[in-house]
Amino acid sequence: MGNANVAPSMTVGARLVQPVAPTRTASRSRLRTAAWAASAAFAVAALGIGWDLYARPPLVEVFSTPTRFSRRTEEFTVNVCGITSRAMKYARRRLRFRANQGAWRDIHQDYVSSHSRHFRIELPASALVAGDNQIEIEAEAIALRPQRLVLPFHYDPQPLRLPIRVAWERPDVEVEDGAWHSFDAGGERRVRPTPGHEGYDRILIVAGAFAGGRRVRTDVTFRHAVQGRPYGFGVIPMWGGRPDDVGVVPRRGWNLGLVWWWDRYEGFGAEFSYKRGPQSPGWVNSYRDLALEAGRRYRIVAEAWPVSDALGKHSHHVLRAKWWPDGTPEPSGWLQTSDTEGSPLPKGDYGVGLMAFWSQVEFGPILIEPIPGSG
Repeated sequence: MGNANVAPSMTVGARLVQPVAPTRTASRSRLRTAAWAASAAFAVAALGIGWDLYARPPLVEVFSTPTRFSRRTEEFTVNVCGITSRAMKYARRRLRFRANQGAWRDIHQDYVSSHSRHFRIELPASALVAGDNQIEIEAEAIALRPQRLVLPFHYDPQPLRLPIRVAWERPDVEVEDGAWHSFDAGGERRVRPTPGHEGYDRILIVAGAFAGGRRVRTDVTFRHAVQGRPYGFGVIPMWGGRPDDVGVVPRRGWNLGLVWWWDRYEGFGAEFSYKRGPQSPGWVNSYRDLALEAGRRYRIVAEAWPVSDALGKHSHHVLRAKWWPDGTPEPSGWLQTSDTEGSPLPKGDYGVGLMAFWSQVEFGPILIEPIPGSG
């Protein structure tokens, strides 16, 4: 009975049947489930990325592995510098080395000049033999496979003979501290701190220890300084290593005659400085104004020599320098100082090096010449 125009399938008694809409509670539940699934997926991905960052890099990386080291004496050591992975920083680990099958020694990474993951192995001449040597490095970190490096090299203890020319043809260089490399720049070979590793006292050894006077010629181009840091760069005509107490590693001192540009004085200077271990440094210097232009090449000539008294006994050292823009005449006058005025350096044999202090710079070829009659 009823209205024949009403479809029977649309009525139940007198009530119209409609599709049931989802409730708010059901919608929120599905949203929470979706959010939980997304969070879980993100956590798994993040865990995978974190593990990849932890596990994939090598535990230890050596910056430079030269096949030859020149003569060292006393506190002037053969150094191997590198960096450890994050796994070595944040996990229970062991890092050690030995030289020539000797006793294993821990590698410490707590020196002020080093980034917390950087390290510096120091070998005195007494730990080396003439000819073939090797350093072994072992690194371990929890849940990872141990790593072992073997670094063979040739050590030549013979005194160097001048002149010495270094044109940076080889990519490996003798690093005292930090990371350095040689590279091609417009058809000429140059050397610089590895970009990204600028820091405190980045030192490169140009020549090992030898006696007497020396004249050092090179050129340098300043690129940039590390923001917020004091900075400088230049030549070390006299590098005597790092004086410190026996058994302290890494060594904390320095013994040098330095010619460099320093932002404290906005000029270049000649400076002697000696520091033993944690003691305050002694120093004496002389500076001259020099406006510095980034990207411009400058020429440097530095001379250093020992002076003896009338009886032939060592008296003092003299250091002098010229620093001028490339393409302009070489100055006739010298900037000069001696170590008698504040920081006498010990008599002995010294090497030659380069310095970059919180700065990125590029050095050209080096010529080291004798100074006749300089002892």
